[in-house]
Amino acid sequence: MWVNLQLSNSIQGLISFLLLSATLIGQNYVTDVSKVGTTAGGILDMPVSARSLAMGNSISGLGVDASALFINPAATTRLDQGSITATYMPWLADTRLQCFALSMPLSQGFVFGTYITSWSMDDMPVRTEIQQDGTGDFFNAGDLVAALVVGKQLTDRFSIGLGVKYLQERIWHSTAKGYAMDFGTVYRTNILGDLTMITVLSNYGTDMQMNGRDQSVVHDPDTEAEGNNGNIPAEYTTDRWPLPLSFRFGLSSKVISNNLFSVAVEFDAIHPSNNYESIDLGVEILILDYVYIRLGKNSLFQNDAIEGLSLGGGVKFPINTKAIVFNYGYRDFGHLGYLQAFSVSATL
Repeated sequence: MWVNLQLSNSIQGLISFLLLSATLIGQNYVTDVSKVGTTAGGILDMPVSARSLAMGNSISGLGVDASALFINPAATTRLDQGSITATYMPWLADTRLQCFALSMPLSQGFVFGTYITSWSMDDMPVRTEIQQDGTGDFFNAGDLVAALVVGKQLTDRFSIGLGVKYLQERIWHSTAKGYAMDFGTVYRTNILGDLTMITVLSNYGTDMQMNGRDQSVVHDPDTEAEGNNGNIPAEYTTDRWPLPLSFRFGLSSKVISNNLFSVAVEFDAIHPSNNYESIDLGVEILILDYVYIRLGKNSLFQNDAIEGLSLGGGVKFPINTKAIVFNYGYRDFGHLGYLQAFSVSATL
């Protein structure tokens, strides 16, 4: 009884911490200001798999593969098999996003996970005001996120997770680096189709600042004087920018389940530091345990949101006790066009 009481107190303490963190985020809020463009680490707000794209980012309570680790570090603690997911996503403006995630169950209810996400672009010519056709040099830009995740199933219904990640942003010869942590919980009930509650605090970490030799310049402190040194070494300084801290609270449930098909739904409320509050909604239908149909909508009720409907699907190919799943996702992005994602997942 003493052990159960101590565990119960720990669970209550963790939930209180996550709720308090969300309150602290809210203390910096001005309700009529979105704060869009005031954070670094834009890659942290990108969808990370075809399944996530198709379901409006609502997969943290429906963790059927390793891709859920990107959103909730506790999402895969109920999986009894390892999982890998690889994703290729052509991004906006002829750029691309690539992701890889691995989740592996360990003994005593522990789960180890890792993921890598990269955003990149092709080389572009360097142009100046004088040399508008190009200087002969080329530049590119790219972002990278690498993370380690540990989850623990504390009881048969409650799990926690912690993710630690390294973030790098780069453009030409200048780079910004940062570190962040994610905290997540999953609590499964035995009502309403195993109703599941999730809480996630994401991107609690360091500020980021660009540094590099591109910021080294020469300066003439007195352009009107003659005979002085007009090539004084100088350096541009850049501001430090915080990461996009956010709190997510969600509910998911398998509302229908029979021998022919099942229907799972997830509803997430998002409280970000760099935008208005919003809701993500996703639906996943599994037919005969082979074919997935997915539908979603992210940024519901968010002021000035441009994203439209999301949809997609997948096909599962069983191999003995394992399976390979090929997934596709699509999202309308308003006047910017649309996004597509292609993922493959496999159990280990």
